[in-house]
Amino acid sequence: MARKQDYQSAFDVIGPIMMGPSSSHTAGAVKIGNAARTILQTNPQSITIHYYESFASTHKGHGTDLAIVGGAMGYNTFDERIKHSIDIAEEQQIDVEIIEETGTSLGEHPNCALVKLDGSDRHVEINGISIGGGTIKIKSIHINGLCILMNHGLPILVIDGKANIAVINHLINDLIEHDIDINEEIKTINKDKCLLALHLNKQLSEAILTEINEKYNDLNFSYIN
Repeated sequence: MARKQDYQSAFDVIGPIMMGPSSSHTAGAVKIGNAARTILQTNPQSITIHYYESFASTHKGHGTDLAIVGGAMGYNTFDERIKHSIDIAEEQQIDVEIIEETGTSLGEHPNCALVKLDGSDRHVEINGISIGGGTIKIKSIHINGLCILMNHGLPILVIDGKANIAVINHLINDLIEHDIDINEEIKTINKDKCLLALHLNKQLSEAILTEINEKYNDLNFSYIN
């Protein structure tokens, strides 16, 4: 169930300007694809989508396939190319596979999609749910074998790469000194690799993101908003 804090404004409830018939099945689906593309940080070479429950039964009629594929290719909710995203993916030799799962939703919500992207040397998996009005929540993130479980709306700052706990603590302190309003941090560290997601209470400015990224240039920063 969606909570008040899952929405940033009344416009999240009304829904965004969008292509397609449904804010949940189209606009929200674009944003799930966008989230995966943002973390991949490059054009995908392959896109695999696992649908659950409502998404599994209605994705063809509601344009969810076009929406997620378009989002994974970097298109926003009102981009005219979404209507042709699967054809464009085929032209660009991007492999697209769509799987209708029959079990209980992986995201504990009927509008659930697990999106897997491969590109360059990165493998990314995002489990996202569309909760209405074009608003999404992220339930899990996988990057190159590291995984975090979560249950958060946007904005989210995702950081991954080679770093130990000391580096992560310095990074978080730097963000706090820049008045970044962090609601919660979710992290996993395996030897010298880390995956960190910061759920933010307000938007992050591009200037601060650039400054932090330059200081910690060995890490990958992905801002999902």
